Amino acid sequence: MKIKLKSLFCGLCALGFLSSCSTYLTPASPGSNLGYLPKAMVIDSIKTLTSISASLAGGSSPDAKVSYEMGMINISAAHTFKEFNIGYGLFGYTGKAENSSTTNSLKYPEDYLPQFKKNYFGAGLRFSAGLHSTSENGNTDFRYINFENAVNFENGPYTDFRRQIYRGFVPNYVAVTDRSLIWTTGLSSEIIWRGRRNHDIKHAFRLFIGGSPTLNNGFRYGSSVSREKDVSSGGWVVNYFLNVKRFYMSLEMASTLNYSQKISLGYTFK
Repeated sequence: MKIKLKSLFCGLCALGFLSSCSTYLTPASPGSNLGYLPKAMVIDSIKTLTSISASLAGGSSPDAKVSYEMGMINISAAHTFKEFNIGYGLFGYTGKAENSSTTNSLKYPEDYLPQFKKNYFGAGLRFSAGLHSTSENGNTDFRYINFENAVNFENGPYTDFRRQIYRGFVPNYVAVTDRSLIWTTGLSSEIIWRGRRNHDIKHAFRLFIGGSPTLNNGFRYGSSVSREKDVSSGGWVVNYFLNVKRFYMSLEMASTLNYSQKISLGYTFK
């Protein structure tokens, strides 16, 4: 079954952000590369967690004309101490980028991109380090500041397509980057708590603010793209995390360079 995760929310945000005439060719991973890293709470008897999860993500470029779908595999480890925590991991992904817009591409090839459907793949590293405090009863941890990073490399036919456009003629209503190495960095805050009666159930909410500095000035613009609305790689990621015994689920929504949504299902080894 063909699964489409591109949401109405993405489209509405994009329409308010950029001109409806322009098409933006971006890497697929921004917005999906900063996944949640499960960590033990201070009160837990086991302070180190190793986790594995699978994710399904989807989203769109800033103009909402190029859609992305991807599957991801994530492996991570985390250590919790009395007042600070660290986490790190690896992830790999593969997916498809598609432009289904027919906006005058045949009649005006110098202005618009033709339809395309191209695959891509990539791999990356995740790192997180932060400070936290704990409630008096130990049932809640406040991870009030965390320094988070993701570095990933992306390649495949879609990346080659972006490079070809970037190094050749850029259509008048197109903006494109040839970047394949993406670094995303920023700060997050998180609250995690366990049930009063059932300590095997945990909930968490996380807010990340940051961006991908290497992408800010990495675009070439067609002559008819308004430079007053240059792409910004800054934005936010919001997570909801649910842990039941050793199984967990993470729901994620992001607006960084791209708009994206992701669901992850995983298992922790204690």
